[in-house]
Amino acid sequence: MLRSVSHTVLHRLVLLPALLLLCACGGGRGFPEHANILLITVDTLRADHLSSYGYPRPTSPVIDRLAAEGVRFVNPTVQWPKTGPSFASMFTSTYPKDNQIVRKIGIPVPFEFKMLAEAMRDLGYATHAVVANGAVASDFNFHQGFDTYIETWKMEPTELLPDPTRADAITKLAISVLERRDRDRPFFLWVHYLDPHAPYSAPGDHKEHFVGDDLYEPGPRIEIDLTKQKRDLTAIGYEQVLDGRDELGYYVARYDSEIAYNDAQIGELLKVVESEGLRGRTLVAFTSDHGESLGDHHYYFDHGRFAFQSCLWVPLIFSFPGVIEPQVVEDPVELMSLAPTLLEAAGARLENGVWMQGRSLAPRLFGLEGDGQGQAYAFAEAGYGRQGLWLRVARTRRFKLIDAQEGGDQRWLTGEIGKRYALFDLDADPGETVNVFDDFPEEGERLARLLDRWGQVSFDPMVDTSGAEENGDMDERTREQLKALGYLQ
Repeated sequence: MLRSVSHTVLHRLVLLPALLLLCACGGGRGFPEHANILLITVDTLRADHLSSYGYPRPTSPVIDRLAAEGVRFVNPTVQWPKTGPSFASMFTSTYPKDNQIVRKIGIPVPFEFKMLAEAMRDLGYATHAVVANGAVASDFNFHQGFDTYIETWKMEPTELLPDPTRADAITKLAISVLERRDRDRPFFLWVHYLDPHAPYSAPGDHKEHFVGDDLYEPGPRIEIDLTKQKRDLTAIGYEQVLDGRDELGYYVARYDSEIAYNDAQIGELLKVVESEGLRGRTLVAFTSDHGESLGDHHYYFDHGRFAFQSCLWVPLIFSFPGVIEPQVVEDPVELMSLAPTLLEAAGARLENGVWMQGRSLAPRLFGLEGDGQGQAYAFAEAGYGRQGLWLRVARTRRFKLIDAQEGGDQRWLTGEIGKRYALFDLDADPGETVNVFDDFPEEGERLARLLDRWGQVSFDPMVDTSGAEENGDMDERTREQLKALGYLQ
């Protein structure tokens, strides 16, 4: 069954979104009344590089504790593996194919779209954000609904915050927001860390924390293209080289070191939540906007171009000790379900658990819905193709189908122009190296039909963003940071 609401319901959601929030007179789905909401997101974080998701390096003891005491979703899927499109989908709870915020960064979220923070504010919440990536700048309207929106790359360095975009600075600023909060109102606080986004360079002794450890393997050599500043396919450009090294394992260790550094800073933030007496009244949600390709499929240190698990698979954890019991959910879920889940936790009464196109995961948090033995679906998109001809994804717990609609993508994915589909058995081949469409034709054809049906169920956009200018008007500091991060040339 297609996990999408009908066109009629979607149309009504567009015209009358406030109807879904009429009753906010107590905690929803078993959550306590006026529960605080702390949303922690880490940029460019692969799920499979966290210890709680099976990674052998101890990269994430703090995140692991959150996972152990809460609900860990094993198979979350982002709807587009690029920061701007991913958060646009996450906070409007709409698919990129319908909101048209796709490909890269720089397309403003239209004010006509109701965003998560706006809905939280309607519920009486004080809304705050501390964000470190210019891809979610107020320049692109991601500040909609926030009472406080701290964009750290626009801050001048100080002795206390020598690099305002680093994880330690983000933590200090988030703590400051908590300490200065309106104590008469529940809060929704979004904290977005930039590390471990490339370049992988944690500060001080953190930088090479895992370089040369017992699990260190140099691995294959990376080709360095001395004619280009940046490159992502089959080689890297000369500006991407770290310390003159070309061993893949060195870059992976540097990436992991940044995760560990960031994890420690999340621990400092949670210590203050505890010391302020907030932990027993606060739902902590943890996720990422996308993963990172660390040489997988000859794709280096980037995200967005392809629809492989290295970039689509992120962690998703909800922790609320004493309210939700620890459990692990195996079925795939979509990250755009985050917003309706948090709204229900805040007391919103959502019709059938649906807000916009997303369906709340709150029943799963309380064990009210069991795993569907692989019959749940998740959808995603990716790529840099022409308008509308993106890579499209449908997956179950075991199988994942990628539909390549353009010739270049087809050649890279399937080895043949004109051959659209690649099917991967994620249980047997988590690295997505073998196309098994011919081995499981019924499964492949079923997912292809499902993907076509999903593509035909459209959400009436309140405005057409397809003609919006990418990378248009923005603050010069935002433009400088996005260039440094590799988003702009």
